[in-house]
Amino acid sequence: MLKSMVTSQNLATLQRWIAMADTGFAGDFLEVFTIDYAGHIAGRVHLDLEGLRQTELGFALAFTETVRTVHELLAFEDRALMRITTAARHTGTFRGIAAMGRPICFTALVLYRFRDGRICESWTELDLAGLLAQLTVADDSKT
Repeated sequence: MLKSMVTSQNLATLQRWIAMADTGFAGDFLEVFTIDYAGHIAGRVHLDLEGLRQTELGFALAFTETVRTVHELLAFEDRALMRITTAARHTGTFRGIAAMGRPICFTALVLYRFRDGRICESWTELDLAGLLAQLTVADDSKT
């Protein structure tokens, strides 16, 4: 298979993944990920496919009105890199923090590795500290 065909197939897979995210992660994760998927978040969290599914569904329950902006999407051979900003409203419990109704916004870089047209591994660096700060900062409007 030519490199450009592989790259196109991988980009199409990423577009399916973004579309799933935009629908609250509805759908079959096996359409996008391999059964032996391995995810790495900020070098500390390691997820298998079920862990990824639970993490993403939990995020969808905690945050609504989500808008994802893909700023860059680069692909080469079996890899793709995405730079993305996510904006949403905190309407459910997240990491023990009760819904506050606040808007949030955070950025992430995700490097994906593909096998046979599906994502088999990913490395995510996201601004979790910035997200948590937005959820825990005092609301000055109530004083």
